[in-house]
Amino acid sequence: MNREKISLFIADKRFLFAVWGLVTLSCCLLKYGRDPYIVLNNFTIFCSSFRHALELLPLYTEYPAEHHDVFLYGVAFTPLIAPFILFPKFIGNILWCLANTAVLFFALKALKLKPWQFAFIILVSANELFTTTMQQQFNSSICALVVLSYVFIERNKEFWAACFIMLGAMTKVYGIVGLAFFFFAKRPLLLLVSLIFWGVFFFLLPMAYTSPEYVINEYGAWLDALLKKNMLNMFTDYTNISLLGMVRKISGCITYNDLWLILPGMLLFATPYLRIRQYGSRTFRLLFLCSTLLFMVLFSTGTESYGYITAMVAVCIWYVITPTRETTPGLNTALLLFCFLLTSLSPTNIFPAFIRTTYVIPYALKALPCILIWGKILFEQLTLDFAALENSGGDQNCTASPS
Repeated sequence: MNREKISLFIADKRFLFAVWGLVTLSCCLLKYGRDPYIVLNNFTIFCSSFRHALELLPLYTEYPAEHHDVFLYGVAFTPLIAPFILFPKFIGNILWCLANTAVLFFALKALKLKPWQFAFIILVSANELFTTTMQQQFNSSICALVVLSYVFIERNKEFWAACFIMLGAMTKVYGIVGLAFFFFAKRPLLLLVSLIFWGVFFFLLPMAYTSPEYVINEYGAWLDALLKKNMLNMFTDYTNISLLGMVRKISGCITYNDLWLILPGMLLFATPYLRIRQYGSRTFRLLFLCSTLLFMVLFSTGTESYGYITAMVAVCIWYVITPTRETTPGLNTALLLFCFLLTSLSPTNIFPAFIRTTYVIPYALKALPCILIWGKILFEQLTLDFAALENSGGDQNCTASPS
């Protein structure tokens, strides 16, 4: 088989879907025969949330006889998990993990990047997919919802973009960052009306098997649970793995408010919106997608190692579509390799255990490469003339049709 045929085979979407499918199945099979109370804890929490809702029991309290830790997703999450509780736990977990993987795969496919670009994203992100799937996490789907919010705004389908934004916001809050693409909508009024419609829809949906009073009370309890969890996350080794956490853990300071970092971060994130003339460039808009996905990870105290599938997808999209891949290839490649080594491989046995336990985990250094790349994305958004590059044919990396 010659090099061209090998390249075509690797870029084939069926092959790439099989790779992600095998990664997901391997995670699930590694848990076979082990104590489900321990290895399927998160999936058990998710399934229990629907059963507790049916019985009108509090969602945001401990149930040590069923699982450890506490449910922290919105009430609107409970109907999403409902189909998976119909199966034996081990089978239900496999289907749950495969569903999350498939949703993200097809969301990225919907970006309609070039075959080599799509293949690069899928293959380089495979290790982070393994990490999130090992814990039966919902992070892959949250990432997919943000990507789909972008895709459907690009396609002038604001009604469905609003659906993905509100579903993400009302299940795990983070999905609200899909509003970052609001200024790219051709029909912003329709988007606003659709956001209201879907917000009401997802708020009312759980009332079909609970009650209005129950749903209202549980959303209040959800807010209280999130505020409590935010305080607990401050210095925990395995949460707050973010820009916020890195500053907090390196400084060791508990007296300042995270808003001192979040507000400047939001200002930096929003500054490229001032370049209105660049809105017509698809590369510029895709960089906003990358910046949004990274911001979601870097400015949350709840970020865990399992949430970095979102960050790695963002880094890979940036690497394959940025015009600076040709003008500063050495710097971009160095940042990518640094990210793959420290962000993706640091939780694995490939990485030196002494460095991981002494420096990476205590100081949340997994976030460092992503912080540097986010900064470079902002610099590119603020300095490059994307419209001129695309009009002159100088930017050939991202010319596929968004429709």
